[in-house]
Amino acid sequence: MKAIQAWLGHSTFNVTANVYSHLDYHSKVESAETIAKVLGGDITDTDQAKPNEGSEV
Repeated sequence: MKAIQAWLGHSTFNVTANVYSHLDYHSKVESAETIAKVLGGDITDTDQAKPNEGSEV
């Protein structure tokens, strides 16, 4: 994100994060799915990736 800030010429990190941080969510979901597959799970629905309410993670 810091490199994007410099490349786009934003004055602060917060400006860049506020504009572009939502783009990173897809990467997190994709990474979680990959890790689950490697560990033997098969998460095909992003709702399954969310912890159950009341459970400790």
